[in-house]
Amino acid sequence: MKYQKLVKDSLGIIPLALVLFVLWIIFTGKLNWHHLVLGAVTCLLVSAFSFYLLRGRLDPQLNGRFALRFPLFAGLLFWEIVKANWDVMKRIISPSFPISPQIVDFESYLESDMAKTVLANSITLTPGTVTVDIQGSRFFIHCLHDDFTEDPGSGKLQRMTAWLFSEGPAEMRSLK
Repeated sequence: MKYQKLVKDSLGIIPLALVLFVLWIIFTGKLNWHHLVLGAVTCLLVSAFSFYLLRGRLDPQLNGRFALRFPLFAGLLFWEIVKANWDVMKRIISPSFPISPQIVDFESYLESDMAKTVLANSITLTPGTVTVDIQGSRFFIHCLHDDFTEDPGSGKLQRMTAWLFSEGPAEMRSLK
């Protein structure tokens, strides 16, 4: 029984090894057998060592699904940051775009502390907004203008975070 549980639990190293292997291929840029075999073995060893050293210490939400979803989440977050940079730049350069700083609050449907932390950091990384405080499930955000406050409780960053962690109502977990 204990052996079966260990085998089942250790299957969690496979998604991490796959993500590391894709990164290995991207960073080495070589597709010959020598580099592919060396990369596969190295990625499996690093994943196995990480699993056995950190087993029981990691948040259970950091599973294979999270590892596979995170690169897409990071790419979409990067795109949101680029769009927000452009908007803030327009507001600074052009006087026709008004700036009216304010603090807004919204109730989040995210459950875990890790998901709330990722959402707060994502909001803060996006130019024009800063997470000022979190009290329970209530977020307090400083925004540069009313445009940033349109329906923050069901905003894109929260939906993306809910999708990443598989939390909240099913209809709110999306990348749209």
